Amino acid sequence: MKIRSIPSTRGGWSPIVFAGALAGALACPWAMAQGSSGSAMTPQAQYAHDRAACESGRTTEDKATCLKEAGAALDARRHDQLTSDDTPLRNATDRCRMLPRKDQADCVARIVGPLTPNQRVTVSGSVAGGGDIKETTTTTPGSVIVVVPEAPKK
Repeated sequence: MKIRSIPSTRGGWSPIVFAGALAGALACPWAMAQGSSGSAMTPQAQYAHDRAACESGRTTEDKATCLKEAGAALDARRHDQLTSDDTPLRNATDRCRMLPRKDQADCVARIVGPLTPNQRVTVSGSVAGGGDIKETTTTTPGSVIVVVPEAPKK
């Protein structure tokens, strides 16, 4: 196979070579994003990527914890236990299942909003001030209790 060079117009990069380099540069962030999600990488390749991030300090964890988590993720991927189909909303509502049954509906309401007309969710505070405080009020009808005062003793 004979490779033909294309002469450049000004002694620099030819337009075709430049276009190819530009296309490669533009595709690179896409390829990196695909690779970092783990969907297109083998478990071992994703582990190597995670380990490199740990070694370079590009994570928010200390190195020992990062390496431990990378190894655990590799093991989970090998056993097909690591899925990425969970959403943050699903993760948050799944945490409500850990609470006692009577508190689960209020927990979900604090995440997604009122579920019934008798629920009210209020938010106070701010992220800048340290966090949002969410309060759920659920009004439930009750029975009327009538208290009859005793007659005064003579």
